[in-house]
Amino acid sequence: MLMTPRVTATTTPCASDPDRWAEGGDDPQLKALCRGCPRRWACAKDALETPGVVGMWSGVNIPEVGRGRTFALRQLRSLAAHGGHQIRDTA
Repeated sequence: MLMTPRVTATTTPCASDPDRWAEGGDDPQLKALCRGCPRRWACAKDALETPGVVGMWSGVNIPEVGRGRTFALRQLRSLAAHGGHQIRDTA
């Protein structure tokens, strides 16, 4: 079991070291931290609205290219919708 620090509504796990999330790949510890974050749904929306987004956002690793990227963006769309965020269709 992964032990994760407590996250409050005023902090996010990525705030203190954003490069770790940008370069962390598919790290299970980063995913666990994201899943407990109060901004998870808003983060998914932010990722979808950020051109060229890569790295770990909302517990989803977004590769630069390929089918993995397409799948990751689909996951983020679902997370944002689950959180009640409207995402405009970019396709």
